[in-house]
Amino acid sequence: MTTTDTAATGRAFIDNDALMLRARHVSKRFTLHAQGGASIVALTGVSLDVERGECIVLAGPSGAGKSTFLRCLYGNYRATGGAIAIRDDTRAERHVRIDGAEPHDVIALRRSVVGYVSQFLRVIPRVPALTLVAEPLVSRGVDELDARERAAALLARLNVPRRLWELAPATFSGGEQQRVNIARGLIAGHPLLLLDEPTASLDAHNRDIVAELIEEARQRGAAIVGIFHDEATRANVATRRLELSAPAAALQTH
Repeated sequence: MTTTDTAATGRAFIDNDALMLRARHVSKRFTLHAQGGASIVALTGVSLDVERGECIVLAGPSGAGKSTFLRCLYGNYRATGGAIAIRDDTRAERHVRIDGAEPHDVIALRRSVVGYVSQFLRVIPRVPALTLVAEPLVSRGVDELDARERAAALLARLNVPRRLWELAPATFSGGEQQRVNIARGLIAGHPLLLLDEPTASLDAHNRDIVAELIEEARQRGAAIVGIFHDEATRANVATRRLELSAPAAALQTH
């Protein structure tokens, strides 16, 4: 991030209450230590501002770095270059640089600000689906009975059979696991949502339900960045698109 960009970001979240995310010149390089230090350039120079009530769809060919960019925004990957700032109203400057944040700051942001939904469900084994979906609310201080009632309503809307609610999702079908994952990611009403192909394993009917839930979140004021594998869903949810291109020289050797 240039000095000018840093100065602008320093005031941006204070001056614009709608701004939830600012990414500037984000790049990501993976070093292959087992292959003589060769590196893969996954992402180069991506910039984006996202405000409340927007749904930005990341588009581009396979290898353009769409999922890598989302993981950098969430803090799963640390960006090699550039900067990522996310709104945090507990701070005087109203934002935190997640690309350089301490782990406890990242965890706090994930609890209160940033929700993430991927196409894969990664949870503690043997925990029932209803408990998994309710947990983000319980962790934020919601009464457990209320949280479970809200989780049940969301699972029902997503057509997860009631007979599965008290079972662990490890034995569910791919589509059922994904719907549990979506319910868990959306239930807390985070003001910033990152969605990495959440509808990839779903049939057309359930894709439409998820699109409705995303649109309702956006109407409530959530800022959303997502990747969607089918054009119909992209058209249903997007307020605008960000086109990514594959890096010109993805593999570099030393």
